[in-house]
Amino acid sequence: MKKMLSSGLLGMGLALYASVAMAGPVADATKASLTEAREKLVTLLSITDKAAQTKQVEEVQAASAKVDALVGKNADALKAFNEVWTAFKTTRDSELIPNVLAGKKDEAKALATGVQAGRFKQMQEILAAVTQ
Repeated sequence: MKKMLSSGLLGMGLALYASVAMAGPVADATKASLTEAREKLVTLLSITDKAAQTKQVEEVQAASAKVDALVGKNADALKAFNEVWTAFKTTRDSELIPNVLAGKKDEAKALATGVQAGRFKQMQEILAAVTQ
């Protein structure tokens, strides 16, 4: 019985170690994809041509899909990140992008530099903590 308990605890410890060891590279990849998505969104704020805006929105969504894929495969390790990421995407897709497309640049920039900037910083801090 003692041997079984000992080997069971060892197995759980190894599983936890593997999860933590994997979290660093996953967090790094997520951070890179998150940065790409943000850069494409910032670029969108400066575009005035409608066709170019539509293309840029597609690029924002494609970069975001990379983040979603990484988070989806590593849901346990990135749970706190995913909560903030979900709020970020919701605001981006339901308010920020529609404001840009409607020509309401000031409203879009206010969102981008306000609540969205705070969320982006929070996501970066979560990912930095996971890599340590």
